Amino acid sequence: METKKSGKNAKKKGFKLTRQLIRMAINDGWTQKDIADRCRTHQSIVSAWYKGQKLATEQQVRPLLEIYGHKIRRNSFRVYWNIDPETREKKYYRVEGKVILAEAFHDARRESSGKLTKKIPIHKLVVHHQGNNRFRVVLQSRLYFQHSSQELESNVSDAIWGSQIHPDLLSTDDLVKFIDQYAAETLRDFPSDANTLPFLIRQSLLQHGFEVSGVEDYPASW
Repeated sequence: METKKSGKNAKKKGFKLTRQLIRMAINDGWTQKDIADRCRTHQSIVSAWYKGQKLATEQQVRPLLEIYGHKIRRNSFRVYWNIDPETREKKYYRVEGKVILAEAFHDARRESSGKLTKKIPIHKLVVHHQGNNRFRVVLQSRLYFQHSSQELESNVSDAIWGSQIHPDLLSTDDLVKFIDQYAAETLRDFPSDANTLPFLIRQSLLQHGFEVSGVEDYPASW
């Protein structure tokens, strides 16, 4: 009897990523009516899901999970490392969660004439979504050979970066504030990147189904 009861409870359990799933579908061109028809429910219910007022069960949104489930449930991970510049001690890190933003910032190197020769990535910022609307930030700087200004090179892109894992999980609002501050302070020598990064994080969050404060919404009417 206990097994059957737990099975029924599992079917009734709210799907925590309901709002993200609905927003992902709408950002992909679905209307609330389309979702209601596919999930065999009322548009008013979909509206409540969209606004975060109610959680759907997995059974209710199964048609959407068949399409978008792999995007929001993917338990991917990346491996990072860092080398202490003084002790040369190596540390390795494993960070789970889908990467929603990975942006490199370049040093534009020029000849004496001013002609651009090449753009060298110097800093990089990576954002992992780790569930429950919480995010982990990884700050990276280019690794150099000891006693040299020569950048480390590798066919594996993650190997050329020394990484610092932000100790705190950030909410959506805190993540946006953190990125805005990082752009203003750390990227002051990279004016193009400093100006575009605040846009990029908001764009990425919206495209992945998260709500972002301060963004004016102009929904379509079908």
